[in-house]
Amino acid sequence: MYIFKMGLRSLLHRKKQYIALFLVTTVGVGFSLTCLFLVDGMLRALEEKARLYYGGDLTFIGGTKQLSFDHVDRFVEKLRPIFPDGTIVSTRFDFDADYSSFYFEGMEVRQRVIKGVDFSQEIKLFAGFNYLEGGPQKMADSNGVLLSEPIARKLGVQVGDTITFLLKTARWHTNTVQLEVQGIFRDSSLFGMYTSYMDLNFLRESYGSPTHWANRICISLPDGFELSTSQLQLFQSELEKMFTMYPLVADKEKFYEPLVSGKFSEPHYALIALYANLEDLKILVDAMNMIATFVIITLMIIIVVGVSSTYRVIVMKRINEIGIYKAIGMRRRAIFGVLLWETSILIVAGCLFGVIVSIILSKVISLGDFSFVPAFDIFLVNGVLVLQPSFFQTLLVSVAVYVTTTFAVLFSVQKSVKTTPVEALGVTE
Repeated sequence: MYIFKMGLRSLLHRKKQYIALFLVTTVGVGFSLTCLFLVDGMLRALEEKARLYYGGDLTFIGGTKQLSFDHVDRFVEKLRPIFPDGTIVSTRFDFDADYSSFYFEGMEVRQRVIKGVDFSQEIKLFAGFNYLEGGPQKMADSNGVLLSEPIARKLGVQVGDTITFLLKTARWHTNTVQLEVQGIFRDSSLFGMYTSYMDLNFLRESYGSPTHWANRICISLPDGFELSTSQLQLFQSELEKMFTMYPLVADKEKFYEPLVSGKFSEPHYALIALYANLEDLKILVDAMNMIATFVIITLMIIIVVGVSSTYRVIVMKRINEIGIYKAIGMRRRAIFGVLLWETSILIVAGCLFGVIVSIILSKVISLGDFSFVPAFDIFLVNGVLVLQPSFFQTLLVSVAVYVTTTFAVLFSVQKSVKTTPVEALGVTE
């Protein structure tokens, strides 16, 4: 305990010398954690938007030459017992809208995808959208439509307006139906701008497909359920008992390619995890993680080099003090202990204040509205960046800084501690 007290008193006595080291540690840890929280928050926002777009955590798809479920309710009944209680299993019709448009008072806007959704099942999922006006509450069994903000702006519509939907039917006839705008949402980047949402039954009727047909079954797992690789494999094994299943894939295109090219002589089915739908985004995700890793490693190097080099200079100036310690009988281990406690207190305090800095920076960043940045909506929640603090990441960064810096400091002062009392006392500053 006396070694700790000596280290603390020495640190307080020389606080002016150590203030720079404290600030380096604080700023380095603060910016490292902020960078981690920012990337995690952006990826969490991306994942939530992907869940809305793809209908949950898992997608069950299949067919012979195209995605198709005839008498889809029978498939749903077989799927429900496989997944945990509270899982939502719903049907969807993803309609390729290449030959479809919305019209309102002479304005036309082309569409990319119209998603027919069973809103009676997915109302909770769609409540997570960021709506400027309206919402999904009246969408079930209606002629309503949910539009993105840019599409609504181009058409000049508001909630309650009636627009005309022109489409090619299953028989390649031209059909027009009237849609009432029920909601306008802000999530309008990669997953939303040219994608609109309608009631499943109304879209099937407009397209001319049977009421018992769909091309996707979406699976939303209960809140708090962690989908591990082993759990996903367990679901796959249960499905293989009832269907001809394609192996689990990391990219859904690996299933689409043999399907659409006619390589299946009988219906094949696939269980697609959310990440398998995001293959095109993996480069972006990997780039973000690499940038975050580079920034954190750079900051940690600055901390280690800055603290260790500066501390070595400070210790060299204290060589007479070390000589006195040895002259009065202190062992080398005890002197190392004093220096270690000085370093430990300094780094721990710097890490604690670094956490506070990261929290302040997170709050400040969350105050800004970044919705004006083109194509940045994919990372935003209601127009702002929501950082995702993590106790594990905080602990990991703090321990990494502590361990690396401590070893660097002790290595840098090793020569000074080995100096004999006569040599140390003979040095003049």
